[in-house]
Amino acid sequence: MSSHEDKNHSPFIPTRDDNHAQFTALDLCQRCQPWGQINIHSIVCRSTITRPFTTFREDTSVEQLTRDPQCALCAAVFNAYSERSQALPSLQSWPPQRIVIRITGPFYTDQFLQDQIIMSRQPDVSDPNYIVVRTFLELNIRCLPREHMEENGSKQCFTEQKDQVATATDEAPYPQLELTITPQFKMKYSNEEIPVLCGIEEWETPHFDVGVLKNWLKHCSDVHGTECVAKAGENAVLPEGFRVIDTEEMSVIQPSGFIHFVALSYMWSCDPNDNVQLEKSNVDALQAPGSLRKTTIPGIIADAITLCRDLGERYLWVDRLCIIQDDEITKPCQINAMDKIYSLATLTIIGALNVRNGLGLPGVGGRPRHPRASIWSRPHSADVEGQGTRLDNLISDVIDTSLWNKRGWTFQERLLSKRRLFITESQVIFECCQGQATELLTWTLATVCESPATVDIPAKIGDSEEATSFTSINERSKSQRAMAVPGFYEYYRDTDDSFVFKETASIQDYCRWVKDYSSRQLSCGTDILNAFAGIGNSLSAAWDSEVLYGIPEKYFPAGLLWDSMGTASRGGNIPSWSWASSLTPIDYEWHCKSYSREFFQIASLVYFYYQDPSQGLRKLDTEERWIQHQKTIEELAKGEELPPLEGKKIPGEWRTNWDWRQCPQSPWETFKCLALDPDACNIAAMFPGSLVFNTTVASLEIDHLHKIDYVKGPPMVHEASNALLRNRWGDGVGVLSNMDFRWIEERRSNEGNKKLFDIIILSGQLEKYGVRKYLALFDKWEDMWLLDVMLVERLPCKPFVARRVAVGTVKMCKWKDCEPRWETVVLC
Repeated sequence: MSSHEDKNHSPFIPTRDDNHAQFTALDLCQRCQPWGQINIHSIVCRSTITRPFTTFREDTSVEQLTRDPQCALCAAVFNAYSERSQALPSLQSWPPQRIVIRITGPFYTDQFLQDQIIMSRQPDVSDPNYIVVRTFLELNIRCLPREHMEENGSKQCFTEQKDQVATATDEAPYPQLELTITPQFKMKYSNEEIPVLCGIEEWETPHFDVGVLKNWLKHCSDVHGTECVAKAGENAVLPEGFRVIDTEEMSVIQPSGFIHFVALSYMWSCDPNDNVQLEKSNVDALQAPGSLRKTTIPGIIADAITLCRDLGERYLWVDRLCIIQDDEITKPCQINAMDKIYSLATLTIIGALNVRNGLGLPGVGGRPRHPRASIWSRPHSADVEGQGTRLDNLISDVIDTSLWNKRGWTFQERLLSKRRLFITESQVIFECCQGQATELLTWTLATVCESPATVDIPAKIGDSEEATSFTSINERSKSQRAMAVPGFYEYYRDTDDSFVFKETASIQDYCRWVKDYSSRQLSCGTDILNAFAGIGNSLSAAWDSEVLYGIPEKYFPAGLLWDSMGTASRGGNIPSWSWASSLTPIDYEWHCKSYSREFFQIASLVYFYYQDPSQGLRKLDTEERWIQHQKTIEELAKGEELPPLEGKKIPGEWRTNWDWRQCPQSPWETFKCLALDPDACNIAAMFPGSLVFNTTVASLEIDHLHKIDYVKGPPMVHEASNALLRNRWGDGVGVLSNMDFRWIEERRSNEGNKKLFDIIILSGQLEKYGVRKYLALFDKWEDMWLLDVMLVERLPCKPFVARRVAVGTVKMCKWKDCEPRWETVVLC
């Protein structure tokens, strides 16, 4: 593309100092020649936009980069590659001629905009002799397969020229991606009629600007108000014995009245020498003014104290120094109040780091970031069309992948905080309930954004600022007001993976949170419920329902239908029916995808009772349903017909009522069997936290879902798969979800050795729409109803008592062929 050039100097490009400037163009190889011209960049230069939206992409090999050591750009790219490849032995051992680097750029650290907005980027002209452009490149590093190498290992031609651009040959078009890095380069061009490239060097931002952070917080407070900031006086509900660090007095205090405080979320250091904490023995000493100055505290806490002072916040809550760690009376109360502490904090400072050394927060005070942070950190998400940085995945790319986000305790700390300030190795990111901000957008001069319909290329910087001025702050929309704050941008999406707790939380939110939380790491496995207590309290308040071992009472029948890979159990005092008993991550989506409109539209078929450790046996207050209708079992049983359902491929009313009348466990049958076995109730008293309920039980066989060719041998990889349930006649009647091959193999019946396992009914459901659509083609309407079942194992010498093993489904029309019997089950 041709650049738009103006032979007259623009007023906003200062006249160079001819007495001191002596420009020498850098040496560039033939491939890198376009980078020597300033019009490769999308910037405002001499009243024009030079070559807007031109992104270059070329392929080269490590060997080719070193072929011309005089080329400044090749040397810069090779140095960035060499630095990062140190951590990958596979790259170190691979022949350099077989390592391809795809170079894409230039990109800029500004926001990706849509709706055909023209982005007029401004260079740095603080030095009148130079025009400086800060940019970054995307380097995709891949290894070509060794089998394509020549015997002598001297394969020379890796790329071919197409339209003067080096392009990968068809030899191996899709080699495995090894690494992506986005090194940042500062390109210095001479300030003369035809600028030439005079310098290329890496650039980083060693410290963040606290003033920028203050602006983010002020914007959030002014615009979002109580949606993001707790109301004054609300911390009266904080637990007794609540303490904070007074960052001015440098001591631990117990506030007597309302205070604004900041909370800290971080990973405890693994260093045994970094073990200072609040204990019974040092409470009085640490409450003395100036005591923390005399104490060696972890660097990350010291930096958080410094940052609080810089932000104008006096009080800081840190679990390690604000909870008496060896007090068995007050510590549980503090842990159980995490929902209050984090939701009432005016801000949560989060050390979203990838190491647990406790050294500190990068970029705070005298602790600079890594000198080559952009190479070692997560790569920027480059937008090829706009040449900016995509922000839609910023949180998921940078925060969600951090080691901090893999720890169990940090899940509720993040979810319950209304305003989060993430300190990462390379940048600071702010998130509140209504918007986000990133330091990344503040590293270069402001980008002027105008609609193409009214675009008028400014003649000077002052005109650029005028083009984006607004009339009155009260007349601006939230989005416009956010754009006026450097680094801030609003977002209006309520995505499935958003970490925002709302009082309108749904059962889908709960299932998604449990899935995320159960995949995290805990140093002490017994903390599985403690680290979820804050979320449990918040759900309890939002739904006006108790949470029992992590499962909300209101949605208890659905909450029992969790699934995990394998059958390993945590044991201890956690009952087997709770997801907290699983040693592996759990999921609810085997039942129905969380985005489905039919998610957990179940049919209630069981009355559950709970052996409450404090109240004794009581009936659970659950929401009883008939698929789309909120109807009690009693209401259903007293009617002659079941409520009609709406939707596609659903059995007709006559068919539905006929099939359910034939089922041994229906609302009518459940309502007939209300009385619990007295002996079972007496035994349940021996198992606090157990469930007691009447249901039908059938003894079934377990087999592989698909036929195994034992002549060829079992599968090499024993991945989890569904197991088949058979009745006594060998008919397949249902499946168990996610069972290990070996587990099934050990329990399947053999010739002359029939093995039976007890299956119990929990609830009912309709088949997923996709399956119903298929069944309707063959008029198999009777197969569209399923029963949610649980495989249990009986405790020896204890009648009625069983433990959960797995969950699955049985075809409702087949249940009568399984010879079910009504029993009172004690599920512990």
